[in-house]
Amino acid sequence: MASTRFYTSVFLIIAFSHFLFVSTAPLERRIIGASKLLQGVKGKLFSGSGTYYQVGSGSCGEHDTDSELVVAVNKAQMENGSNPNNNPKCDKMVSITGDQGTVAARVVDTCPACANGALDMSPTTFKRVCGDLAEGVCNISWQFL
Repeated sequence: MASTRFYTSVFLIIAFSHFLFVSTAPLERRIIGASKLLQGVKGKLFSGSGTYYQVGSGSCGEHDTDSELVVAVNKAQMENGSNPNNNPKCDKMVSITGDQGTVAARVVDTCPACANGALDMSPTTFKRVCGDLAEGVCNISWQFL
């Protein structure tokens, strides 16, 4: 009687272990695929020119001020759709590094004249990243947070 239970248990374990291995593989692939997709945007490092502009009503549909830590992303990377107010990059945070330091700022606008990799910053953001406004432009690196 005991040996019958033992063999039945072993049989069931072997029979159902196949389903355990099959069902976990797709989940693992989905997790890996999702993390690779996130690496495509979040955390990817860009570099280009950093400039500043007079902040006001931006392409994200908000009114911001020069004293806020905000940026306009170049047109190529902003990818405005038919309604730019619904752009998924609006209100995303970016980390920007320049000669004077690193700061986190919020995306609120599009810079149509900026080259791919460039950001147009509020005067406050520019001062913290690049220094004196008289510089006008500096080299930066940045990424979405």
